[in-house]
Amino acid sequence: MRGDTIVGITVSDPPYGYETFKIMLKVTGHRDHLWLDSGVYGDDGQGARREQVNALADAFVDTLARGAAMPSGALIRFGSDEDASEWVLSSLG
Repeated sequence: MRGDTIVGITVSDPPYGYETFKIMLKVTGHRDHLWLDSGVYGDDGQGARREQVNALADAFVDTLARGAAMPSGALIRFGSDEDASEWVLSSLG
């Protein structure tokens, strides 16, 4: 999807502790949300995990903005442990 088609980003509230928080994207032309699984499981009762996923969602928005500024566009992916578990941009050009 293109970054300019994303009209909303929010984080889900998993009903059970064994389910993961998901980042939900509302995209132009799609009736249903698109889901990015954060891999972070349910709340710990203190909100720390929710804060972690909120930070991931905020970082996604920042990465999306940086990708939009690249003349050839960019692929955004979640990095592996070697990438310090953060969003990684790859130029499409």
